[in-house]
Amino acid sequence: MQLHTGPMKEQINVPVTLMRGGTSKAVFLSQQDVPADEDARLRFLLALFGSPDVRQIDGLGGADILTSKCAIIGPPSRPDADIDYTFVQIGIDQPTVSFEIVCGNISSATGVYALQEQLVPVQEPVTTVRVHNTNTGKILRMSVQCADGEPRVEGDSEVDGVPGTGAEVALDYSDTSGSTTGKLLPTGQARDWVHVSRLGREIPVSVVDVGTACVFIRAADLGISGTELPGQLGSEIYEMAEEVRRWVVERCNLPSSGILTPYQILISEAQDYRTIAGNRVVQAAEIDFVARMVLNGGAMHKAFPGGGSVCLSVAAQIAGTIPAEARGTHAGPTRIRIGHPSGVLKIFANVEHAGEDKWSVREVHFTRTARRLFDGIAYVRRSRLEAPAEQSTSIGTGAVATLP
Repeated sequence: MQLHTGPMKEQINVPVTLMRGGTSKAVFLSQQDVPADEDARLRFLLALFGSPDVRQIDGLGGADILTSKCAIIGPPSRPDADIDYTFVQIGIDQPTVSFEIVCGNISSATGVYALQEQLVPVQEPVTTVRVHNTNTGKILRMSVQCADGEPRVEGDSEVDGVPGTGAEVALDYSDTSGSTTGKLLPTGQARDWVHVSRLGREIPVSVVDVGTACVFIRAADLGISGTELPGQLGSEIYEMAEEVRRWVVERCNLPSSGILTPYQILISEAQDYRTIAGNRVVQAAEIDFVARMVLNGGAMHKAFPGGGSVCLSVAAQIAGTIPAEARGTHAGPTRIRIGHPSGVLKIFANVEHAGEDKWSVREVHFTRTARRLFDGIAYVRRSRLEAPAEQSTSIGTGAVATLP
């Protein structure tokens, strides 16, 4: 079967690659194929993914927050990088396009993609790719296993939430402190108190910013065990978590139009629970604590976000934080074991106490597997590209847009 790559009157042709990175999938685009004009770019991305539509049936979106993602790859815009990587979270049932965060899972696929596209020369047995994430302005380093002139696919690295094993991709996020707010501890302290209307009282929270800004909340303070799985939380839990997120947005002077920042992470002490697949019981002895990422609108991450895991591993080594409390110690350096809905994620971090409430991140890294799944031509309807965007609000180096 031959692809139709010639000009079409009612559709445009766009080269695309589908990549899996960790427990997520994303459509990878070359920067040269994405409209430079902001309004046109937003229209293009929504049309490509088939949003807004709960099924994204008329586009490439997978109708899930873990598969409605896009990575735009281009030449480096700074001398200490090999490529530029812009992460985009595409709304599903809402016409939103968010550039406000970095996705750690998808970032693991950027090095593999860059090598396969010959943007970076292959070095065996390991090639390090310096990735400039434009969302945060930070450099991420990917160490990709290579053989026979290309990235390896097969290996013995396991990622809970991904079937089988694969070649390891090592991610170094050591230089990502303050990615969102400019500070490791955005409020200046390890613990704050936030009034929650439904509870009629204040609860303790911790706000930490490494890789991606996160707010950590004790699950017990919201009246739950913390071992719940996607679909098992009532709407009131998401409403309370969102109230806390909005407090952080105001307290840290973040753009109010953001929909993802900071990540909302529910923390509970280590305990036994059954994974989302139902075929495994995670034992309390295997983990340091249980964590669940929730999002406004009633969704829970089916595994755990890469950027959020980096932040959590660092927070667990800062005295006084909610994660350190649940863990029972802030001792380090060590590999932090996060219990999430699909299993266990291990992140190594080395955090140093610099006096009083000052801490510094010396090292933080984790491993993922990544694989190229598909190359082809996507077809985008011209009719969806014509109307101008009604609203666009700048968020950091990107934007969140809500379109008519």
